[in-house]
Amino acid sequence: MKNIIILATACLTLYSCSNMESDAEKACDFTTQMMEMMPQMIELSMKAGFGDEDSKEEAQKKLDELQASIEKMSEEMESIKGKYDKEEFQAYLLENCEGAKEMLEIGKSLEAIGDIK
Repeated sequence: MKNIIILATACLTLYSCSNMESDAEKACDFTTQMMEMMPQMIELSMKAGFGDEDSKEEAQKKLDELQASIEKMSEEMESIKGKYDKEEFQAYLLENCEGAKEMLEIGKSLEAIGDIK
């Protein structure tokens, strides 16, 4: 009986880790996709603000599509993060995801710029 309990606990632990691993991988993919979308969003924002009406409308349409994609990914990321301890998941993600590391660095840089003012 004791062995069954130990085995069940080990299986649950492994199952939890693999879920965190797959969820972190999905979150990492979202983070990478969002980072790749940023330059395109900046470019489309500029186009939506300047130029003839047709090009403004086309740029705004594409910008809206990108924003909808980012919102959907953000909602899924929040759902994923809600399954785990915030600090543990964040540490795992930073350890295993280059995109998360880059986003953290960008955030720190923007914070430093804000502190200069």
